[in-house]
Amino acid sequence: MMQAQVLTAVVKEMKIVRTINYGQKYITDLKYVNKGKVCVSVVNKLHEKPFLYHRGDSISCFSTYGSCLCFTWREYPEDIIYIFSDNRSLILYDKLRNKKRIWPQSGELSTEYTPSGIAACKSQAILVCLWNHQVHERSLGKVLKLSIWGEKFFEIETDKNRPLFICPTYITENGNEDICVSDVNAVVVTDAGGFLRFRYRGTQSDPQFDPYGICCDSKNNIIVADTVKNRIHMIDQNGGLLHYINYSDMHMPRALCIDEGDNLYVGEWLSEEIKVLSLQ
Repeated sequence: MMQAQVLTAVVKEMKIVRTINYGQKYITDLKYVNKGKVCVSVVNKLHEKPFLYHRGDSISCFSTYGSCLCFTWREYPEDIIYIFSDNRSLILYDKLRNKKRIWPQSGELSTEYTPSGIAACKSQAILVCLWNHQVHERSLGKVLKLSIWGEKFFEIETDKNRPLFICPTYITENGNEDICVSDVNAVVVTDAGGFLRFRYRGTQSDPQFDPYGICCDSKNNIIVADTVKNRIHMIDQNGGLLHYINYSDMHMPRALCIDEGDNLYVGEWLSEEIKVLSLQ
């Protein structure tokens, strides 16, 4: 295992090339779909609707439940399936808004763990972060890999009989099929089989690190938002910090996603706009 830390880091300034207004604050999750469109999830106590399709030209799916989300395709790119964490379950909505619980399935109902971060794999499987609702030393998490219909492939929970996660919140799959997870004070990266590769804990000069949204670019670099410190870290695929990403008036970056052209979409906790940055 590699423990990645450096003394200092370069700050790379980026220009905002586009903004997307979604009209509400408190973003929790953001996923890129295609053709410049994104899925957005925010916290809204009014709960106007579980989800809305096609909110404007740039938002394919909009949720006000504050849940994490992902999407996948069935047979055609137009036939998108959206998956949300909802009341300790994973809920699937198809394009006709048919609703189905895919985890836990009948016969294995459990309220011990709550789903949080969700990501779709290239294989159309789903990665899910789970947390056991405990605090301090009793707080534990794990990652499940499921089919889109809820069949469990495997789970990632320990490394050498020690817990891997404290409270995993966001997750993504890298282009090399590594599994990258935002946990408490660390990004935890395993290989495709769930074996630990490294933990990234920030820099020695600034050890407090609170990772949230996470995504990966076409070079397999890992990009993660530190909401508390107003920073976005770019880490290479082996856990080394390359640089910080910055842009004008950055404040509390929370949710991240990236498109096929390496344009980074940033949702800030207290903003009603998604900022789009070109990493090229």
